[in-house]
Amino acid sequence: MKKNLFNKFITKVIPSLAEKSANLSKEEQEEQEKFKPDPDDPSDVTFAKVFTSNGGNFFYCENVENFYDHLKKLVQENKWKSTYCSNDKLKELLKPTKLSFEIDHKIADSSVNTCEFLIAFNGSVMVSGEQTKNLKIEHLPEVMIIVAYTSQIVKNISEGLRGIQNKYGKSRPSLVTTIRTKESITTMSDSDRAKNLYIFLIEDFKEHR
Repeated sequence: MKKNLFNKFITKVIPSLAEKSANLSKEEQEEQEKFKPDPDDPSDVTFAKVFTSNGGNFFYCENVENFYDHLKKLVQENKWKSTYCSNDKLKELLKPTKLSFEIDHKIADSSVNTCEFLIAFNGSVMVSGEQTKNLKIEHLPEVMIIVAYTSQIVKNISEGLRGIQNKYGKSRPSLVTTIRTKESITTMSDSDRAKNLYIFLIEDFKEHR
C-alpha cells in the first residue's frame, strides 16, 4: 500500500467530503479535485475515494485501539442504543467498546458485521450468507457498520468472486451480493441493497478474521 498517498487522502480529503461542495473554499475544491479516482491509484485509495464520494462514512484505523476509539465515539454521537451482530468472533473483538447488542435485527437501530471484500471500482461492500446469516440485505437495520481489513480490498466484483471461490471452494456460501451507499444507487432494482454505510478499515490483523 502506498502509505503516504493513502494517509494524505485520509487526512486532507475525507473531512471535506462530509461538507456540501457549496461550503468549500476554492482552495478546498481544488484540493478535492486532485483526489478523484485515478487509474494509477492503488486499490485501497480508489476504494476510499469512490466510497466517500458516494456518501459513505469512512474511518481509517492504524490499529485495533484506534478502531475502538473511533467506533465508541461514533456510537455516542449517533446515540445508537441497540446494535445487531450475528458474528460471535466479532462480538468478542468488540468487547472493549461495551456495545449493547440486540439479538433481534427487526428492532435494532444499527448492525455491525464483517464482509467478504471491499470493491474498489464502485465503492461497494461484498457480503455473503456467512455475514448476513442468510438474511436479505433489505431486512437488516438501515445503519450498517462494516469492520474490514486492508487485505480485503479488491479491484472489482470478478476479483471478489474469485476470492470467495478460493476461500470456500465447494462450500461456497449463498446470497453473495454487494451493498451500496444510497447516493450510489441509480436504479430502483438496486435500492433494496442500499444502506447508510459506515466502514472501519483496519490495518491487517488476520487473527481477528
